[in-house]
Amino acid sequence: MVDFKELLVLIYLNDYKDEYLFTEIKQLCNFTTSQMKQTLDKLIEKGLLLNQDGSLILGSKGEVLLKEKGLTNVSIEELFQMDTVTLSLKKTLSFDDVFIPKNFKL
Repeated sequence: MVDFKELLVLIYLNDYKDEYLFTEIKQLCNFTTSQMKQTLDKLIEKGLLLNQDGSLILGSKGEVLLKEKGLTNVSIEELFQMDTVTLSLKKTLSFDDVFIPKNFKL
């Protein structure tokens, strides 16, 4: 399973191919340098990204994931030009559902 920012990184790399910039990825996801490195390492570990000769490319698992979610033809520019972005959820949430934020600690 991937979170929203990981999915955004995959969409970005699919869109820009070998013309990507780490600074754009950081800005797009509001990452610190450390967070970006951790996220990219995690995506490589999952096989969603590949590091070939120092360049990041979308792995076959990443391509399959984007295809399953209908995001193979999504452009980053189009995403930011849209007035409204609609996400479809398989299971609707209700007020009875318990929400625990990621990394919540007591």
